[in-house]
Amino acid sequence: MTDQLTIQQIIKQRFQAFFLDIKAAQSSLQQTTQPTLTVVELEQSKTARSLLRVEKQAIVEKNLNTKQAQHYLNENLERLNKAVEARLVEELKDTENLYRKVIGIDEALPELLDFINVKAATISKIELLATQVPWFYQDITKLVNQPKYRRIDSKGRVILVDNLRVALSMFGIENLNPVVVSLALRRWLPQITDPYPQIKLRIWEEALATSIVARKLAAISKVNENQAFALSMFHVVGTIAVVRLYFRLFDTVQREALIEAQQQQQHEQHAALSQLRPSGDFLNSLIDGNAMGVSAALINRMDLKRLFIANAMEEIATHASSDDFSELAQVVLQARGYARYRLLKASQLINEQESKDYVRSLHLPKGALQALKSTDIRTLNFTVAQN
Repeated sequence: MTDQLTIQQIIKQRFQAFFLDIKAAQSSLQQTTQPTLTVVELEQSKTARSLLRVEKQAIVEKNLNTKQAQHYLNENLERLNKAVEARLVEELKDTENLYRKVIGIDEALPELLDFINVKAATISKIELLATQVPWFYQDITKLVNQPKYRRIDSKGRVILVDNLRVALSMFGIENLNPVVVSLALRRWLPQITDPYPQIKLRIWEEALATSIVARKLAAISKVNENQAFALSMFHVVGTIAVVRLYFRLFDTVQREALIEAQQQQQHEQHAALSQLRPSGDFLNSLIDGNAMGVSAALINRMDLKRLFIANAMEEIATHASSDDFSELAQVVLQARGYARYRLLKASQLINEQESKDYVRSLHLPKGALQALKSTDIRTLNFTVAQN
């Protein structure tokens, strides 16, 4: 049986590969269980005959030239990424710029979230606060008019909702915390992450799955469910910031390097720089080293007065031992671990023994595993009023 430290490392690496590209992750996993053929053996399998010595030598030389060219490209990519990292680290220090420009968190959002989490909240006051968040009306009416929430009149016709108060009332105050939190996160997701177009979806899937699982665990552990949901959604905001900055800065630094190489007539380097693309592995290392701290800084900047999640996020960002975590932080970390396991399992990126070892390492509360097995981690389903 794999020991706990090793299984945690395995799943972390597996999830990082999944984060970038599912098919590539699946292919990589399959290759680790199959014998690796040499260049000559691959050629033999294609031609189904013995190669002449001169053909063998040609293959070796071609492979060597390819390796040398790749080495030169890798050297340039490493220099480019170092320059990107230096600028990225500096930008991550400016929390205000991250908050306003990089992520684009509306100033009215924290007050809306706080009021939703007050026992004396009313739909009329929530409506007043919601109108101050520019995108909210459009997004909540779009949500409430989805087929699964649509209302039908006595003649079987669809009743479209175009009134903010009606939309709020249909979801009900008890559902508005997860509604507002999830709509906000969707707004913050990065849009262009080529050559890894799946990243936007991966961030959303992890945040959504973690939030759904966290609500279940919070109910079992007697922890505030709204806090668990919100922290589970917002804990990825640092990842969003790093992703947004990395792709933007990579384009900027590459463009500057190309201009410099052209001016200095460094044709070989210019050709190499033109071929470079953002590195998924390097992006993962930047996320691993910076994202949680950025999440803590941004959530702290929100200055939430009623939705108490800032301290737990700070714990997650700074503490290495589970002994140091509050119940809320522990719930979110367990939820994230279980969510990652389920996402990997759905993509056939974790085997049965690894699943058993990893889930056991999460130390879920009694009865949680059974409750979570039948939980849909990919869809938010709210009960809406039909009258």
